[in-house]
Amino acid sequence: MPEDIPEFFIDDGLKTLEVGNWAKTKHKKIHYYCALFASSMKTKWDYRVYIDLFSGPGKGRIRRTNQIIPGSPLLALNIQDPFDKYIFCEKDTENAIALKKRVMEYFPDRNCKFIEGDVNSKLEEIFTSIPKFSKTFKGLSLCFVDPYKKGELDFNTIQVIAKRLYVDFLVLIPSFMDLNRNKHNYTRPNDNSLDKYLGTKGWRDRWNYFRGKKKHFGIFIAEEFGLQMHRLEYIFETIDDMEIIRMETERRLPLYHLAFFSRNPLGLQFWRETKRQTNPQMSFQF
Repeated sequence: MPEDIPEFFIDDGLKTLEVGNWAKTKHKKIHYYCALFASSMKTKWDYRVYIDLFSGPGKGRIRRTNQIIPGSPLLALNIQDPFDKYIFCEKDTENAIALKKRVMEYFPDRNCKFIEGDVNSKLEEIFTSIPKFSKTFKGLSLCFVDPYKKGELDFNTIQVIAKRLYVDFLVLIPSFMDLNRNKHNYTRPNDNSLDKYLGTKGWRDRWNYFRGKKKHFGIFIAEEFGLQMHRLEYIFETIDDMEIIRMETERRLPLYHLAFFSRNPLGLQFWRETKRQTNPQMSFQF
């Protein structure tokens, strides 16, 4: 568990991202699922890969309290049965330097690859960092997708990774904090940012139909993302399988969806267990 390494919660002077208190809820689910995935799959697959497309510097600082918490890379590394390979992608140079130093400090023996630059143009570098899999050497990957801004993710990136690897995805969809708040901008005819994010222009016609039914725009886009994943042969049964992350305030306002996609029903079963085991009533202290 993260609290096993107290240094995770110390300000080491390296680059640290400012985050909301709700990030701790998201991190509970990331850590739990990574641990469950890696342990359950270690005897079923020859090689397990963790890919973080927007890894950040490895630590965050909670607004107002200044509490330091570990980011997704450190959480994925700190599990009982580590992945065989970790790939961390980060566009910002200062973030990338901080992450590498932290990983080398806390987990010097882990097999890690650090890729700096825009992940949408670094896919071949990701693939060459992973062994060639075959019927006699089977590999399974888990890809975490949490861009700082929606515009940093091109759906084609997910599509290419899904085509080249047997991979599950854990994706943050900024349904409330960005999409719904900026609906008027994203629905303008000359704004193509959602075309890129969803990998299709077809969402516009569907939105024109649902708009008259007063459908929530953020939820609509989250469902559209799920349908796009379904077209890639990933299981998407209902938006209820996505987890809504809320503000840690009295009003508990929703912020975004955390969505899991797998081609195997067992993956979805693991995700549903993760949701149950990391609900607000469960004890998980940072």
